[in-house]
Amino acid sequence: MKTKFNELLGEENFFLNSKIFDLGRQAEIIAKITQERIDEEGEFAKVFASNVVKWMEDIANDAQKVLDLSRGKEKS
Repeated sequence: MKTKFNELLGEENFFLNSKIFDLGRQAEIIAKITQERIDEEGEFAKVFASNVVKWMEDIANDAQKVLDLSRGKEKS
């Protein structure tokens, strides 16, 4: 995620933003671990795991978009 946790400290919506941030970070971690397994396992694992990576990346991207909107940093 492009947003760092320390950027959220002291903000008006800290509780909400920190939960969204946690969701995005967890998705990134799952995507990273899954990508590592893709590199190690067989073909079936690669097909399944590549889907998991995509889903987690989508969740992390959505979490970042919500953080940007919540913090008033949405891009026009």
